[in-house]
Amino acid sequence: ANEARRTAAHGILHLADGSSPLPDALLVPTLGVEHTIGNRNTLSVTATYMPYAVGSSKWKNFTLQPELRWWHNEPLAGFFFGVNILAGAFNIDNVRLGGLYGRQRQGYIVGGGATVGYHRVLSDRWGLELALGVDALYSNYERFKGDDSEGRRSGFIVLPLGTGVTLVYVLK
Repeated sequence: ANEARRTAAHGILHLADGSSPLPDALLVPTLGVEHTIGNRNTLSVTATYMPYAVGSSKWKNFTLQPELRWWHNEPLAGFFFGVNILAGAFNIDNVRLGGLYGRQRQGYIVGGGATVGYHRVLSDRWGLELALGVDALYSNYERFKGDDSEGRRSGFIVLPLGTGVTLVYVLK
């Protein structure tokens, strides 16, 4: 199975609905593609997009996260280590979650992180990936109450964005 995977592993499509507990908990659709580059490396790009608006509440965001992975033996099989960068934008208004209700936040996030994981080959086309990751993010946004700006805010946060279980489908 690994020989067939090696010759077919010029691109994979992550079919899972996310590779992180945070987007999964918030029902954020996630899609990723990964391509082999060399004998032990892959480059993946994961994107999220959430255009939700219900009544007066909205949660709109998108992110793009490229990641370079180094595989212990061969791409798409076994242990890996990855480094990534992330960029995105958001517009959140009247969401009843924590302290978000009653104020709109519109801005961007940038950051980076690292991931370690294991990819288990299930068949020539399917795999299961387990990963632990951590990302440091910088957020800059403007906060509004109604139409009135309450000014810009910014800060850093550390999140386990690369942590999760992903079902992988290999394109041939």
